[in-house]
Amino acid sequence: MSKLGKVSFRGSDVPIGNAGKWGAITSSVDWCELNYQWSHYIAEFWNSTSSMSMVLAGLLGILLHRNILETRFLLAFFFVSVLGIGSIAFHGSLKHETQMMDELPMLYAAFTTTFILLENKTDLQRRWLAPLLLVWSIATSCATFFASGTWQFIMFHFSFGSAEFFSLYRIYTIYAKWRDMDPMTQIRVDETKQIKQDITTLFNRGMTSYGIGLFVWQFDLRYCRLVQVVWPAWSGLPNPQFHAWWHVCVSSGFYLLITLAAYDRIVVLGKGTPVLCWFLKIVPYVGLNEKKTK
Repeated sequence: MSKLGKVSFRGSDVPIGNAGKWGAITSSVDWCELNYQWSHYIAEFWNSTSSMSMVLAGLLGILLHRNILETRFLLAFFFVSVLGIGSIAFHGSLKHETQMMDELPMLYAAFTTTFILLENKTDLQRRWLAPLLLVWSIATSCATFFASGTWQFIMFHFSFGSAEFFSLYRIYTIYAKWRDMDPMTQIRVDETKQIKQDITTLFNRGMTSYGIGLFVWQFDLRYCRLVQVVWPAWSGLPNPQFHAWWHVCVSSGFYLLITLAAYDRIVVLGKGTPVLCWFLKIVPYVGLNEKKTK
């Protein structure tokens, strides 16, 4: 156990793994993956490499939307990429310093998303919202950085979780607004139908991806012995590495749901007619219907 103390999800009869390049664990949490199993230089190989999905999601969000979205959306995607880099370092070393590189950008991405979803009207400007979220981010950053062990784990997940689930609720309200709207009451019936279809596509895919991610993350936390000891002994197959799949699923879910919020934002601002485009036929992004815009 490190000098800071740590939370382990292995259980007393689950092996830890090997010693490696970065020495004793000083992070407040040690995940279920065996340490230094595949490389002397990477503590948790699958958890670390899967974090590249976050870097990719953030970069795609910026590159595909750089000419159409407001700074707030690009900032949210930026924090996701920074989070991915921090997650690679954290899972690769299991050090307190790199853990902060992972967890603090998570908070900033969550608070930026909260701002996006609360400040979404043209006739109501909450000038106090940005300063409030800034103070909240500073306070939670300090609480996350200076706490240790179980207390640190609780403080971080309470702060991040509250912003996360509030944001998911607000995303649902956007979806519900369009789901319940009667296209026949709108001037542009075909346009309203298309918006409903696009919003529904983003919502269903985003929530499904996010939901799967939350499930496998919780399963990995609660049943480490099952996936690390019992399952391999019974099936002959390795640990399915659910925490790594959490990285992939939550990256996809976050990208899709922020894209949904961006799509709705363009409609709210009335700056053009949004259209759902597809990069390489698999990655959706928001564009403008040039014919209708002109």
